[in-house]
Amino acid sequence: MIGGPGTCTGLGRAAALPQIFVGLKVAMPLAAIGAVIGEFQAGEGGLGYQIVQYSGVADSPTAWAAIILVGAMSIVLYFALVLVERLALPWVRATTSAR
Repeated sequence: MIGGPGTCTGLGRAAALPQIFVGLKVAMPLAAIGAVIGEFQAGEGGLGYQIVQYSGVADSPTAWAAIILVGAMSIVLYFALVLVERLALPWVRATTSAR
């Protein structure tokens, strides 16, 4: 029988984890960008709302500070995820570092 209740346990899940982390690393910065764009349209607070408000009153330095903060936040979250990946999947780094 193909499949069954024991198919996604143990080794199968462990083998899928590197690709799951790849997807998370791609999605992390895009989620931050999506949240800011959502705040452009319907936000009543947050960095996207601040960017729109300060751009509208010609306070460019504050708007750029918010944009840079969004970028820095995305970078920090990305590298935090890389750290979690390295701690959770030590065998991946050992097998791929020789390539």
